[in-house]
Amino acid sequence: MAVFTSEEAVRLKFQLNDTTLVPSELVIQSIDDAHTELLRYLADEYAAAEPEDALVIGETLLAGAHVYRSLASGDAFKQRHVAIGGNRVREGERFESLTAIANLTEDLAWYTLEPYLEAESGRDVAGVTDSTPVLGEEE
Repeated sequence: MAVFTSEEAVRLKFQLNDTTLVPSELVIQSIDDAHTELLRYLADEYAAAEPEDALVIGETLLAGAHVYRSLASGDAFKQRHVAIGGNRVREGERFESLTAIANLTEDLAWYTLEPYLEAESGRDVAGVTDSTPVLGEEE
């Protein structure tokens, strides 16, 4: 299935103009990853239809979060000055800053996508199981 967003939309939304720092391959892979993740939770009636604007924006935001996480992990290995969309991130704080931006962007993406998701999306952090007595005692 074709993705909902485009490289151009992601670059424009996040002002990712530096193609050396943020190569096309990274943006395209982030879009593919975001789309694959979104399809796991997307309601069937939206998966086959022409995407609404909010669905495109949501996937764009989710792809942006993937780009920021990739930049954060890459920067953890090579420390150098980074400027993204006019924002300068100092050394030593870049990983935390980029990760925080990714987390906020991902939260906004899922909030935007919420009306298009299955009622029970399964995005739980942890599943709940029945309690088992530690010492073998039953209540």
